[in-house]
Amino acid sequence: MNIIVIDDNMKETEPLLVHLRITFNDANIILKTNAQEGLKYILDNLNSKMIVLLDYDLGAGQTGTEVFLKIREKTSLLYVIIITAKLINTIPVNELVEYINKDALAIVDRTISLGDKIELVRKAMHELDVRVDCVLEQWINKHTEEEQNEPYLTTAAGETHTLKSILTEIRQQTELGKSLERKILMLAVDLLTRGKKQIND
Repeated sequence: MNIIVIDDNMKETEPLLVHLRITFNDANIILKTNAQEGLKYILDNLNSKMIVLLDYDLGAGQTGTEVFLKIREKTSLLYVIIITAKLINTIPVNELVEYINKDALAIVDRTISLGDKIELVRKAMHELDVRVDCVLEQWINKHTEEEQNEPYLTTAAGETHTLKSILTEIRQQTELGKSLERKILMLAVDLLTRGKKQIND
């Protein structure tokens, strides 16, 4: 699990980073003070479970909205928490609409308590643990690298996909990805309604 903090004014000794490291000691907590470096790290690691804490005002006239939209161009299955020192009602309405329509997990005031910020991250971690793409990733990672890259299924249109490419399709919410995600969920419901009382690990 990676927790990425993108904030141009934050230091490694900030209380938020310290508390994140104490609370989620199994997670990789990464601070990026340069927005472009942070965005590049995220886009280079889309197949990892990630939560992003994104500052709204990134300096030099750049806003977190720009970074958020670039993330959403590549994946809709990554949790982003927008943190702002501005009053929410001073953020342009069109940006708020983008946050809502493109599923930012939360938009919070910088002054909310550390405990509340930690709880938002905890909520995001729980969501990541139960989401189809994350469960699928855990299952795929039990296979060898060779098995992950072998052809696994062929679509009705004749396209062949590996386990890794299936995960990418789901994470990027392509038409194929949405269809596969729906079918996996339907299969899970079907298995649960067959009366099986024991689930093996």
